[in-house]
Amino acid sequence: MLVERDQEIGRLNRLLFEGTREGSRLAVISGAMTSGKTALLHTLTDAAGARGIRVLAAVASAAEQEFPYAVLDQLYQGMPAHLRRHTPPRPGLQTPPNPHGPDQADLPVLQEFHRALDELTDESPLLIAIDDVQFADLPSLRCLAYVIRRCRSEALSIVVSRGSLTGATAPALDELLHTPKVCHVRLAPLTVTGVTALLTEELGAEEAERHAAEFHDLTGGNLLLLRGLLDDRFSRLARGPRHTTPGSPVAGELFRQAALSCVYRGGPVHRRVAHGIALLGDATSAPLLSRLIGGEERLVRRSVATLTEVGILHDAHFRSDAVRTALLDDLEMDELGPLHHRAARLLYEEGADPVDVARHLLSHEVSEPVEEWIPQALRDAARQAIAADRRELAMSCLQMADRCSTDEREGLVLQATMVQAMWPFSPLAQMRRIQSLAGPAGSGLLPTPHALHVVIGLLAFGLMGEAAATLEQVSRAAAENPSAKLDTGLRSIGLTLSSTYPDHPELRPFQHQGEPAGPWDDDSPSPDHAPEPPQLTALRALQTVLSRGTDEGAVRAAERVLETLRFSDRTALTVHTALQALVYADRHAIATLWCDRLIERMSERGAKALLAYFCVLRAQIALRTGQLRDTIRYAEWALEELPARGWGVTVGMPLGMLISAHTAMGNHDAAAELLARPVPEGVHRNRFGLHHLYARARHQLATGRQHAALTDFRACGEKLAAWGMDSSAVPAWRLGTAETWLTLNSQERAARLAEEQLELAGEAPSLTRGAALRVLAATRPPAERPALLEEAVEVLRASDGWYEMARALADLADAHKQLGDLDSGRLMTRRALWLADRCGAEELSRSLQRTPGRSALSEAARGGEDTTAFSELSDAESRVASLAASGYTNREIAAKLYITISTVEQHLTRVYRKINISQRRDLPASLDFDVAYTA
Repeated sequence: MLVERDQEIGRLNRLLFEGTREGSRLAVISGAMTSGKTALLHTLTDAAGARGIRVLAAVASAAEQEFPYAVLDQLYQGMPAHLRRHTPPRPGLQTPPNPHGPDQADLPVLQEFHRALDELTDESPLLIAIDDVQFADLPSLRCLAYVIRRCRSEALSIVVSRGSLTGATAPALDELLHTPKVCHVRLAPLTVTGVTALLTEELGAEEAERHAAEFHDLTGGNLLLLRGLLDDRFSRLARGPRHTTPGSPVAGELFRQAALSCVYRGGPVHRRVAHGIALLGDATSAPLLSRLIGGEERLVRRSVATLTEVGILHDAHFRSDAVRTALLDDLEMDELGPLHHRAARLLYEEGADPVDVARHLLSHEVSEPVEEWIPQALRDAARQAIAADRRELAMSCLQMADRCSTDEREGLVLQATMVQAMWPFSPLAQMRRIQSLAGPAGSGLLPTPHALHVVIGLLAFGLMGEAAATLEQVSRAAAENPSAKLDTGLRSIGLTLSSTYPDHPELRPFQHQGEPAGPWDDDSPSPDHAPEPPQLTALRALQTVLSRGTDEGAVRAAERVLETLRFSDRTALTVHTALQALVYADRHAIATLWCDRLIERMSERGAKALLAYFCVLRAQIALRTGQLRDTIRYAEWALEELPARGWGVTVGMPLGMLISAHTAMGNHDAAAELLARPVPEGVHRNRFGLHHLYARARHQLATGRQHAALTDFRACGEKLAAWGMDSSAVPAWRLGTAETWLTLNSQERAARLAEEQLELAGEAPSLTRGAALRVLAATRPPAERPALLEEAVEVLRASDGWYEMARALADLADAHKQLGDLDSGRLMTRRALWLADRCGAEELSRSLQRTPGRSALSEAARGGEDTTAFSELSDAESRVASLAASGYTNREIAAKLYITISTVEQHLTRVYRKINISQRRDLPASLDFDVAYTA
């Protein structure tokens, strides 16, 4: 079926078969390849035959274009036998073609052909139909032109289809087809409406309407491409459905073959242009394309226009990636490699995007000798890929650049760059690279900017001597050629050493460069001074908090870094440092928000090392706030993403979190197993390892080895004092020591240490202050304990210290019981149980002898109370009653439940009535505390 061709058919019918004739007529059907020219020509010849009109048909071929009279011979074959017998010999058909071909037809042949047509038109109307006339041989074209000029018979009509005018015959063809009386009909590609009509026959009206636009987008209305898509669809259906939308087009093998056919029909130049576009990815630069394929720019532009018209291209890009893939697959390997190399060189010379240059270089193996521009192009692409978080591409570029490099120093730079790019994603593999770079970095072979990055890895893996040698080299280079960037790098290392690795004599000469002078200055920089680099700000904030405790200026500075710094792999450690400062300063809410967001992001990206670092920081937050189950979950996640050997001497942090959490939960066997794991030598000589040492001390205390615990607690204190970090922010070794002395019945020593810790913590609410108050209360006579413990509870509530708060409530319950206040003791026990249960402190729960049944209803039943009354309470009434039974005032209940005081009073009135009591003190202790405990 011819779709959207009714207007053209009607016009040609009127011209050729209807109306008044004034001599012979010529019609030309043109259009892009596969636009339906041949089908329309066949429709006309069929219509002529039905009208009793004699038809002489011929199909011109590029393969016969050099044979004289090839088309004319086909026309003679359709004539009656008597005319063929009297036809003079047709020169050239019995002999090989003349490569230069005759420029003119022989006069006797012209005359004889003219006489034959006159005789035929005397008998009946005649239609000459020639398909692909652009491939006709030159003598045949001359004969046709001769006839058209001299034949005045109204019975003669000529219709031809043609493609683009190219080659030696173009002038003659142009002369033939552009006489004044010629009727030109040009076929355009199908519109979406036409595609819909075509698809309706194949898919039905509903599916055609739904998917016509998709078919048109892939084909541009090209009939051959449309047929390929449809054939692919039916071949898929024959093999069984493979997709969920049956009518949707999917480019398959038949579609790709149709696309190649469209390309090949245009000839060799057209094919080379299509291959060049496939290689470059688009046809936006005709000069570049012409240089790539070695063709004239005008021919390239013509081919691009033809490919666009035929539906292969749209806006200089392929309509379907399948076509581009088919064209690339169509190239032999010995063609593809040189083309990629030439494309890379041309793009590099034009200053194109380095990634585009690298894409071509990575597509084939560079042959020897390597041109000088290639390693540089690959390095540029790697830097850009790193910035865009395209790590696989960056690594491929760096590896190829390394293979192409012949300079040792350049090779070392590439290795160091690989470490920076891939460490977040494959830390164990990069660990080996870092170790191999230790020697070159220490001997000065590695350029200073890269050497500074290597130092961080050397420190983490405990290679302190190599780190010192490298820093010596960098410091010497900085003295000889000072630069702001190098100075910032050295100061950052100095701050890192003093805040994290302060216990190594060989590194102490470099620590002074990072020490902050005086109190934290939170003022904005003056216009005369450049703003401080974010990494220095974050490191100074961390060191300030570690050495002085919570410092509001340092906290604000750390928050400012998080708010203003754009997160990337290069800035990840700066962000981590700022978050550490907030965690040690008890800013758990904001630190949790940032950690959770970054953990999700790193997990999605597969950045194992960074994910592990933020997970262990999240575990630290969970431990400080008493969320013991979360501590274990995040710490185990960190060790899963980055196994222990990948942490080096910093493995003390994740292990310390796990040991502390298991100890607090009462899982002493699990804690012992973790402590039995081998750790690198010197693990306790850095800040992270201090958490491991403190966790070991807590485990020893919990398992009855008091003297071993005292040794470890004292070691923590000595190290912190020596490092200048003996503040309220770090693990409270004094309180651990005090608790140990309490188990040894040395109240006086315990009191002195608790008072020291309390003085160190200051007056502001903090985890350390709350814990110190709890321990101090244990050293006081029973009558003095409730006041201290109640203060501890309030401080810990304000500081989100839920586990410590559960311990304080348990001590408060015990204090009330010792003083004979059993109701208050029972109330505090219930609150302690609730918190301990939610923290995961199973041992604390067991020590409080909590019964299995906890609900108000079940406890009331066991106590003989009327359970029907309790079951009539609404959820809102139960919550209010539970809080009231737990000792909260109406104002506190309103604040916790986000309701008004009046609403609280109304709920309580209904509760009193339902359970038949008259006042608050009569609320039964069996009411469970089932409301989330919030600050």
